[in-house]
Amino acid sequence: MKPSLRFNRFYGYMALVKTTSIVLLSVWGQMLHAQTKSYTGTIVDAETRKPIVGALLLAENALFMSGMTSHEGSYTIEAQTNSAHFTVSKSGYTSRTVLLHVDSPATVLLQPLQHQMDEVTVVYKKPLEKGIESLPQIAIDKERISRNSSAGLGEMIAQVDGVSFISTGTNIQLPVIHGLYGNRILVLNNGFRHGFQNWGRDHAPEIDVSGADRIVVIKGAAGVKYGPDALGGAVIIENNPMDFNTGFYGRATTSYQTNGRGYGVNAIVGEGRENFSYHIGANVNQVGDRRAPNYNLTNTGAREYAIQAGMRYRLNAWDVKANYSVVNQNFGILRAAIGNSGPALIRNMEAEIPTFIRPFSYEINEPNQLVNHQMASASLSRALNRGRLSLRYARQWNARREFDVRRNADLPVLDLELETDDLQLEWEHKWSDRLSGSWGIQYVSQSNSNNPGTLVTPFIPNYTSSRISAYVMETLKVNNDRWEVGVRYDYESNAVGGRDSRQAVFRDNFTFSNVTAAIGHIKSLNSHTTLRNNLGTGWRPPNMAELYSFGQHESQTTFGLLRYEAADNGGIRASRVIPLNESEVLPENSVKYTSELDWQKNKQRISITGYANYIRNFIFSRPIGVLGTARGPMPTFIIDQSDALFLGVDATYSLMYHKNGKALIGGSYIWTKNVQRDETLINQPPIHLHLQVNHTFYNFSVFDKVVVSLTPTYTFTQFQAPRYISVRNLVEGTETIDIDDPIFDFQAPPAGYALLNAHVQLFKGNFSLSIEGRNLLNTSYRNYLNTMRYFADELGINVVFSLTYTF
Repeated sequence: MKPSLRFNRFYGYMALVKTTSIVLLSVWGQMLHAQTKSYTGTIVDAETRKPIVGALLLAENALFMSGMTSHEGSYTIEAQTNSAHFTVSKSGYTSRTVLLHVDSPATVLLQPLQHQMDEVTVVYKKPLEKGIESLPQIAIDKERISRNSSAGLGEMIAQVDGVSFISTGTNIQLPVIHGLYGNRILVLNNGFRHGFQNWGRDHAPEIDVSGADRIVVIKGAAGVKYGPDALGGAVIIENNPMDFNTGFYGRATTSYQTNGRGYGVNAIVGEGRENFSYHIGANVNQVGDRRAPNYNLTNTGAREYAIQAGMRYRLNAWDVKANYSVVNQNFGILRAAIGNSGPALIRNMEAEIPTFIRPFSYEINEPNQLVNHQMASASLSRALNRGRLSLRYARQWNARREFDVRRNADLPVLDLELETDDLQLEWEHKWSDRLSGSWGIQYVSQSNSNNPGTLVTPFIPNYTSSRISAYVMETLKVNNDRWEVGVRYDYESNAVGGRDSRQAVFRDNFTFSNVTAAIGHIKSLNSHTTLRNNLGTGWRPPNMAELYSFGQHESQTTFGLLRYEAADNGGIRASRVIPLNESEVLPENSVKYTSELDWQKNKQRISITGYANYIRNFIFSRPIGVLGTARGPMPTFIIDQSDALFLGVDATYSLMYHKNGKALIGGSYIWTKNVQRDETLINQPPIHLHLQVNHTFYNFSVFDKVVVSLTPTYTFTQFQAPRYISVRNLVEGTETIDIDDPIFDFQAPPAGYALLNAHVQLFKGNFSLSIEGRNLLNTSYRNYLNTMRYFADELGINVVFSLTYTF
């Protein structure tokens, strides 16, 4: 036998012995492990039911038995006895002793020790969205959300400095961030762009905020990550995260509000097991006619029904989620806003008290809006060596029917169905401890159709729209600096078909495309000071209503960019629909710089945000006069374009004056300019200031905890408002308007006003009672950003009672 052959055989035998030994040792180790007894389970927050990471478990009589919870809040401790008492502790929580048994998984609840600090801070700052941490981000917690489950999204986030809402009456609210609203503010619902008729001031997102786990407000151009709809910012609705290992939990709330005699019930139950979790919730609200301090606001009631459910399953490295939600809404619109003649319109706008007032009722008559929104979504993600790959898809259905005061009142004047498909592929990665980011591809398509039978020319045409996008975002950490860089490309195609004023069919096809980019910098100046800077470009193509709106909608008449031309007499001509390629209509393009300084030291905090936003081809609605229609004369508006400049500052100062108390003062100011026409813009938020004092009392009388909050606010008159021309002069013809005349409004801006709000919440065991008072001084005032200010005052005093049981 050759030596080389003998050596090969020898090494072959040795390899076989080595392999056999490894297998035997592995089997033996598994047998020993199988015989070892273990204590297993999870540690969760007693109030949020979220897993607690890094909680310590220490056996009382056997110090060698100890363990710490993982990133999912789970623990496994090898045991030498069948049961043992363990002390469970975690910084920020009250320690407790529990008895654990082997092979019997236990969920241990820890009560937050300093939870009062979260409660007194109604909103708290925390960068939540990766890749855009250089933008100011504010989060509203679940407790504040659950306090008033009947509030709309706009009202809910208006507590944030620099954020307000523009509205039509008491029920319809749109978020405003740094002076921008509508299609410029992305509403992200459970990870997807909320597909709804997002045009005009009277179409609010149909979202049940009572089921939200948290609401995040991004105050800046976030278009690189989210697309053109986030040119001005984003509002992100985070629903139940469906964490694992939480056990069975639930919450039920019943509420009553004095203004409108409204009542509601909402509940949610869920369970988190080791690899499976689910939740299901429902919300019902009904409100009757609201009341101003001195009179009823007839036909301002609302009904809302919502259901949401979800499930999550984990299989090895795979994570699967599925969600479904449905929202039904019926909103009444102030009846006094409708006039059927010139004298009636004059009376409605000039009257100190509305000309149409009826006794209180829960009935909702014309004008009103009936909306149904459904969303089904699913996501699949997998953990990889350097990150996570996620595939998400959502299908949304939106049906909207609007009724008006007319001869055929039982027929809707608007009957639309919108379907939206949203597909996302994202790779979140981490190249090293210093470099991380995300790459993504998104595809969104929408199909909108008018149902026949309205007996009027459709306000917007039928259309299909699709957008494909790709983006890259990277974050680099260098010492105390963090740099963010992102770039995005969007391509959008549209096909439109409708009828003009003579009922002739028109069609058009057009595309838009653009590249956006952003760079951000986060620097820790010292241990208590952080500076954030962000410079980003953005763009937004005009939406279909801005292009094609035509005719009466609610209490006004509107003409879109492609539905009117300048007439020889200085007025407008609306006899034809202009093809886009023959028009001067262009997409909006913006450059926005945002800077935020955050300082925290010795129980004090100062946060100042300054911004400058220049938008080319800014699209806005402006009055053009009063036009006669088949239903009487109507205030008439046209959609226009111009270059615009927005400058502003938001500031907040907070002081923890006591270990259980905190005071906060904040305000916001914005200055705007129509650069091309050298005039002010219309419908911009006035200066707003607010003070908030919060205190928590523990073991107060028979209660475990009592939280008290007092919030006075002051809103100035809008001194940047355009001139005004009375409706009387326009109807009677004593004053005429040319299309090139300076901008005007139908009324002067309302006077400034002070409001006083207060809140008390009592905790006892699993129960909590919330009493919140709004406009406690019953102040008569009008909000400049509410179109109903032309006709009536805002709501008077309203006290909201909520009783919640949590388990």
